[in-house]
Amino acid sequence: MAAPTVIAGVRAVKKARQIISPRAALVLTPAAVNRIKQLLSDKPEFIGLKIGVRSRGCNGLSYTIEYAKEKGKFEEEVKQDGVRVIIDQKAQLTLLGTEMDFLDSKLSSEFVFNNPNVKGTCGCGESFTV
Repeated sequence: MAAPTVIAGVRAVKKARQIISPRAALVLTPAAVNRIKQLLSDKPEFIGLKIGVRSRGCNGLSYTIEYAKEKGKFEEEVKQDGVRVIIDQKAQLTLLGTEMDFLDSKLSSEFVFNNPNVKGTCGCGESFTV
């Protein structure tokens, strides 16, 4: 049985932010760190979240987020402010330099990836091209 997934959106970044190191695999905002802590607080069997990409949507790729029980041999691990995020091997180059944020509004609650590698997104914001 597959682990439950979490909803994520994507945004094309017009100008790379200076706070993100070009060598950083992934940077988490304080809002993302807090939400990950909330998600994992009652799930001690998981070590963190695992982020990947897969072919789907009207623009080619979309993000996947799952609970992670372990880190694979070739997967990248980001540890920040007490949370762990595992990056799937196939997603590492796609996510390089990305900021992961969490937005909570009246209409939606979702992780948003501010990715400088994205060349275009679909209208609904769930798929992208690099």
